[in-house]
Amino acid sequence: MFGLIKFVERLAENASRFVSNLAAIILFLLVVLTCADVIGRYFLSMPVVGAVELVRICMAGIIFFSLPAMFFRNDHVTVDLIAFFAKGRVGWIISIVMLVISIYVAYRIGDRVFDYAVRAFEDKDTTEYLGIPRVITVSFITLSIYAAAVMAFIRLLVVFSSSGKDFSADGEDIK
Repeated sequence: MFGLIKFVERLAENASRFVSNLAAIILFLLVVLTCADVIGRYFLSMPVVGAVELVRICMAGIIFFSLPAMFFRNDHVTVDLIAFFAKGRVGWIISIVMLVISIYVAYRIGDRVFDYAVRAFEDKDTTEYLGIPRVITVSFITLSIYAAAVMAFIRLLVVFSSSGKDFSADGEDIK
């Protein structure tokens, strides 16, 4: 059982690295798009047509393609008000509870976004200027949210398989 969890953990690490690289590529494309729009707008009096729509799509890609890696690596923004709760058996239990809540919330949000993707497909909804079908963007967002829920589940398996007394929520070795 422990070997299977390690295999799934390595597989999830590779998947999270892939989507992180995808988000980085989209960020690079966003930088190129913005530079081309600024140069075209101010020096050539020819802005990039639909740049605002493309920036919106790129921002959605960066944010939502980063979610699975964030959930898997436990890179959430946290505030440690009482740091001693993050270690030992209490931290282990709190981490399990928070991961279960995160999985549920991600699944519910993914379900709602999936409904929106179906509606966008049925209505043949497109963007205002470029006419890009919204179902493409919303489908990738839906997949990313579901992937984030799966990554959180894998993280839950990894945390659940660790012993509670030697656990630290931030990944530090407390021995």
